[in-house]
Amino acid sequence: MKFEYKNFSCDVDIFYKEDDLLIRFYDSSNEQEEDEIINLVIVDPGFGYLYIKFKGDAALIGGFLDEEVFSSDELVDAAIDFIENLSPKARNIYIPHHVDCVKRTSFVEYNGEY
Repeated sequence: MKFEYKNFSCDVDIFYKEDDLLIRFYDSSNEQEEDEIINLVIVDPGFGYLYIKFKGDAALIGGFLDEEVFSSDELVDAAIDFIENLSPKARNIYIPHHVDCVKRTSFVEYNGEY
């Protein structure tokens, strides 16, 4: 599935747990195929995650998005609208949200080399 807004497009993976959803935003061209997972492996964490968690007659949206990719409030709002529109249960209910826009500063990895 794709998330598209104006001139921006990226792939999404959707994970379900009962009514709740978790979405991963990423570029599928950076994903390795199974036969490539040998020796040196670079795992791309993607552009961020959003989740919608239902609580009775309400829901919450949270997560984080890479601020270099989701570079405007308008694009972040479009991502929030996207996750809300994936669930029929999200229509016409109160859904407060908190999304952190994060800047990558470092990473921890194990790549099979050491």
